[in-house]
Amino acid sequence: MLNAVPRNDPVIITCALTGGIHGKEANPNLPEQPDEIVEQGVAAWEAGAAILHVHARNPDGSNTMDPGIYSELHERLCAETDAIVQLTTGGSPVLSVEERLNTVYLCPEMCSLNMGLLNFFIRGEQVFFANHRSDIERFAREIAARNIKPELEVYSSAMLEEVAHLLSLGILEPPYTINLVLHTPTQGGQRGTPRNLFDMLQRLDELPVPREELRVNVSSMGPTQLPITTIALAMGLNVRVGMEDNVYYRRGELLENNAQLVERTARIARELERRVASPDEARGMLGLRGRERGRLPAGAERAAG
Repeated sequence: MLNAVPRNDPVIITCALTGGIHGKEANPNLPEQPDEIVEQGVAAWEAGAAILHVHARNPDGSNTMDPGIYSELHERLCAETDAIVQLTTGGSPVLSVEERLNTVYLCPEMCSLNMGLLNFFIRGEQVFFANHRSDIERFAREIAARNIKPELEVYSSAMLEEVAHLLSLGILEPPYTINLVLHTPTQGGQRGTPRNLFDMLQRLDELPVPREELRVNVSSMGPTQLPITTIALAMGLNVRVGMEDNVYYRRGELLENNAQLVERTARIARELERRVASPDEARGMLGLRGRERGRLPAGAERAAG
């Protein structure tokens, strides 16, 4: 059931630093190369982000799932912050499942896991994003085998049917982290409206697990990011912001960096009397295996070596 009164639980803020759709043509301050990503990741963590959601780029700015580049980003962000480093398995709609598994093999604390089929519209082209049920199950088994916590990426109410199927298989252990992703440039995704958000939240009650085992995060793209995440904050949910999802601070004003969005989100949370969760508090809330400060999580050092 939806909350009848405002909640003041600690809020976990995720910052999605880069993404795999737009590049510096959308905002020249978007971090693409390792030094830029690490610098902005550290600043976002200092501003209050407990989780850093990480994509990587080739030197020419194109998308990559190169394990060498991701390994460098993983090691440096773990060394310079105590944040939870969440590596993408989405990468880009144009990359294969085999390539997208490379980040799982690096054994991060968390990774993303897309829950359905989409058509993306990228620079005027229609690009099919293959997340077949068999692919989802394969990702889930590889993730579970390494004691990684997946964040299940849900772009529409229909994808909750895939979440229900996956959870019914018993591959994953609770608590289950679900990210409701609104307003992506896709055919198959839902627009960033309060009605769509409330519909998705209500449908969570139909999943084959107790509601108390769910950890719900909310993301919304572009101009819908601020209003939808503010609604989510008022409802006691966790939120994601960052330049993967939005390259403007306000209408007509490009972002200087990711930390601006985290700072604003933390400020709104405090105005709503919600404390910003530290990375270690977030680890406890999400059921992560954890890591020592300054070091890679267990299993990742072996994978990096």
